[in-house]
Amino acid sequence: MSTIRHYLFTYTEHIDNLTTLEVISMDMKRHLKSALKQLGFDKPHKAQIIPMNTLDAEQDAIVIAATGSGKQVIYETVGLAHSDKLTIVIEPLLALIYNQVQTLQAHGIPADYIDMTRSKEEIDKILNKARKGKLNFLYVTPERLQSHSFIETMQHSDIFMVVVDECHCITEWGYTFRDAYLHIGDFINKLKHKPVICACSATISADSLNIIHDSLHMDKPAVLRSDLRRDNLILLKKDVTCNKKTLEERLEFRIKKLCKLIDKYHKDGSVLIFAQTTAYVDALYNILRERYTDEVTRYHSRVKPERHKKELLFGFLQGERKIMISTSAFSMGIDVSDIELVVHFNAPISMTDYIQQIGRAGRDGRKAHCVLFYDQNGDDDAISDSFIKKTKKQSAKAAKTIKTKRKQVHDFIHSDNCMVSDILEYQGQNETKTCKRCTICARKRRNSK
Repeated sequence: MSTIRHYLFTYTEHIDNLTTLEVISMDMKRHLKSALKQLGFDKPHKAQIIPMNTLDAEQDAIVIAATGSGKQVIYETVGLAHSDKLTIVIEPLLALIYNQVQTLQAHGIPADYIDMTRSKEEIDKILNKARKGKLNFLYVTPERLQSHSFIETMQHSDIFMVVVDECHCITEWGYTFRDAYLHIGDFINKLKHKPVICACSATISADSLNIIHDSLHMDKPAVLRSDLRRDNLILLKKDVTCNKKTLEERLEFRIKKLCKLIDKYHKDGSVLIFAQTTAYVDALYNILRERYTDEVTRYHSRVKPERHKKELLFGFLQGERKIMISTSAFSMGIDVSDIELVVHFNAPISMTDYIQQIGRAGRDGRKAHCVLFYDQNGDDDAISDSFIKKTKKQSAKAAKTIKTKRKQVHDFIHSDNCMVSDILEYQGQNETKTCKRCTICARKRRNSK
C-alpha cells in the first residue's frame, strides 16, 4: 500500500398554528395519476398520496419522510400535473440538481437548471423559456434566488409551486456558511402571486419545524410525517483505534480496515465512502485506485473544472464507476439504487449529515450495510476543532452550533442504545422497538446468550 503521506496534504407532532395530518391511503385525482405514470410509476406509495393531494389542492406542506421513500416523486408529480405553470425546485447541491434534471429529461419532461457551468447566453435562453411557459421545472441553488435578473424573470413567470428540497439546510447551513437559505422567503415574497410552498426532508428535528415554517413564510402548512424507519439498512459502528504514534500509521491502519469492508460487502452493487475533508478524499482516491483500479471515482467541491466534476458524478450515477469517495457534497437526495455499502471513514459533522448519508444505501430495497468508523485518538476531533476555530473567527454563534452538532455525533457513537432507535429519536419519532441487527443490538444479543 502506498504511503498516505504522499497523498495527504492537510487534513407527528403538534405545533402551534401548524396542521398535522396522518399519512394514510386515499384516492388520487385522475390528473395526478396521469402525471405519475408519465414519470414511469404505476402507483404511489401510501406515504406519497396525501402530500400529493395536499399540494395539488394548493396548500403549503412540510413533508417529512424517510430517505429513499420518494419525496422527489411527490413534488414532481404535482408539478407535472400543473405543467402549464412553472415549478421552481431549490436544491442545496449541484449533484442533486444534475441527478434530478437528468431523470426528468429522460422522461421527456421540460426541465432545466442554472449553475455556474452555464454561459450567460444559456442562462438567458433558460430564463426566456421559463417566462414563456415552455419550462415545467427549473432547478437552482438558493444563491441563484438573489440574482436580480432571476428575480425579475420569475416576477413575470407563471409559477405554481416553489419546492425547498432538503429544507433542513435552512437550520443546518443557513446560520453558518450559506446564509442564502435564510432569504428564500424573501424571494417568495417578491413574486407577484404566492406559489404553493413545499418543504421536504428526511431529517427535520422537532425544534426546526417552526423555524422552517417562519423562514419560508408558509401559510398554515400541513406537516406530513411518515414512518422514518429503513429496515433494510444494517447499521454498524467500528472502532478503528490504533496505538501507532504517527497519524500516517494510524490512517494506513484505518485504510486496511476500509479495504476489508469493501472486499467483504462489495458484490454487484456500488460503494459510497464519506470523508471529512477534500484532502482525505484525494488521499483515499489515489490509494484505493491502486487496488480497485477503474472502479474508483471521487467527488468534492475542489474538483475542477466544474464540467469535469459533473462527468465524475454521472460516471457513478450511470454505473460506470462502482466506488465513490466523497465529502458531504454527495450526501443528500442522490438516487443510485444499488448502493450496498456506505462507509464513514471519519466521524460525520452532524447527525443530520450522518442520516442523510446512510440514506443513500439500499434504495433498491435490498439489504445494505452502513459502517461508521470512530477512534479514541482524537484524529477526527482535530479536524472538527480546526473547523470550529476557523468558524469562530467569523461567527461565535455558528461555531457554537457546530460544536453542539459534534457533541450529538459523539453521544451517538458512544451510546449503548439501539442505533436505529437513537436516530429516530433525533428525528422526533418515538421508537421503542429495537432493530436487533445494529452493532449495539447484536452485542446485547451475544452477551445475553
